[in-house]
Amino acid sequence: MVDRIAGELRRRIRRGELVGGQRLIEADWTQELGVSRGPVREALGRLASEGLVVIEAKRGAVVRRLLAKDIDDLYEARAAIEGQAAAAAARRIDEGGHRADLEKLLAEHEEFAGGGEFGQYLAASVRFHELVLEIADNEILSRLGGQLHVMAYHLQTTRVARATGPVSHLTVSGSVRCHRDIGAAILRGDAEAAERLMREHQMATRDGILAVDRDSGAEINRL
Repeated sequence: MVDRIAGELRRRIRRGELVGGQRLIEADWTQELGVSRGPVREALGRLASEGLVVIEAKRGAVVRRLLAKDIDDLYEARAAIEGQAAAAAARRIDEGGHRADLEKLLAEHEEFAGGGEFGQYLAASVRFHELVLEIADNEILSRLGGQLHVMAYHLQTTRVARATGPVSHLTVSGSVRCHRDIGAAILRGDAEAAERLMREHQMATRDGILAVDRDSGAEINRL
């Protein structure tokens, strides 16, 4: 029950149906979803742990607003954690039978090498980062990276995939090139290059998301 409620709220936040600063009143959700208050409260706590919701005094659960500082912090953390994961993946690429998985995923990326619609590409991008964490075979990196990835996915679907104008600073083809270079470093066992390239990729993504906000004229503190 808690999984179902959290999943429904998470989907609505990602689709932009629930926006930054909006209160999530427990009584409203118990009525709409036909559940008791306990599972709703637990689901909201789970979303708070994922960074999608903030529990505020006297207001209760509120969809989190992401400030420019939050975006900067998020991608600095992703650069550190996923950079380490990429290095570990390069060292362990032949230990878990993942070489073929990575080669196949990189081949599938080529469909978007010339560009494409960001929303369609996002699933392939998500899988790439998940696979790097999986190959790294480090439980702590995987857990922390997974938590940050939930926030980043939400940010990308609400900021980039829903952008009304052209996204000149954060392109599908550019992301494919980054994944190709990171993947190649992992496949040849070059841990130093894999870490450096992953860090650069994360910080470039951060800069691109901030640029999308500037170009669109959107308020940067709104989801």
